[in-house]
Amino acid sequence: MARDDRLRWEARYREGAAALAAAAPSPFLAAHAGLLGGRVLDVAAGAGRNALFLARRGCTVHAVDIAGAGLAAAARVARREGLSLHCLQADLESLPLPDDHYDVVVNIRFLHRPLLPVLRRTVRPGGLIVFETFLADHAAAGHPRNPAFLLERGELAQALTGFTLLVLEEGRCDDASGPAWLARAVARRPHGLG
Repeated sequence: MARDDRLRWEARYREGAAALAAAAPSPFLAAHAGLLGGRVLDVAAGAGRNALFLARRGCTVHAVDIAGAGLAAAARVARREGLSLHCLQADLESLPLPDDHYDVVVNIRFLHRPLLPVLRRTVRPGGLIVFETFLADHAAAGHPRNPAFLLERGELAQALTGFTLLVLEEGRCDDASGPAWLARAVARRPHGLG
């Protein structure tokens, strides 16, 4: 499965990685960027639109994705602009992440449920998780339709139990790409939470 995913994403990024890297960041991420700083992990970074946005704001960003073609486009932009962006092609389903390491973890429009506890641990106490992905309601509107990639209502809040929810939104969110049904959160890991 991971190999098929990698090949599919590699093909997509070979065709349009430069345009995708130049795309605007997630509006949700941009709206909360004032809270974010320091060492950032961007999971499923794709062509790096969110990673580049945060690196331009002075963050040191580690961008991870299964497809190297998108990361290569982001790395070219980062080199040209002198940004602190470090790209790693890896399968997030098997990548070990350090505990208590990042000031911010960004997960935009990606869902692999077994990764959620790992993300909780890799953000340092006092650090933030910015999470946005599709709700099950979105299946009627388009891609993705696979329940494995869709959260149920309330599931994101449950996954972040013990964190301080600074922002929690669920429902229809319209942006430049059209209507989408999303679960979105900005959550702070409290000190003393193991």
